[in-house]
Amino acid sequence: MSTSPEFRGFDLVRRGYDREQVDHYLRALSGAVSLPPVPAFEIRWRGYDREQVDARIADLLRGGGNRGGRA
Repeated sequence: MSTSPEFRGFDLVRRGYDREQVDHYLRALSGAVSLPPVPAFEIRWRGYDREQVDARIADLLRGGGNRGGRA
């Protein structure tokens, strides 16, 4: 997964993070003055790749990439 500013989104996998929960968190993160804690996302059929989501969130929390945009 690339952590460049032209982030393309997450791959869908058989068992991954709940897409709505991840999208909601990333929207909250993009507009937050203080960083919200990272929730424990539920595992769903056809969810976002867990490693990609974890890496992207870690990058955003470190201040890398842009905080705007949707997964």
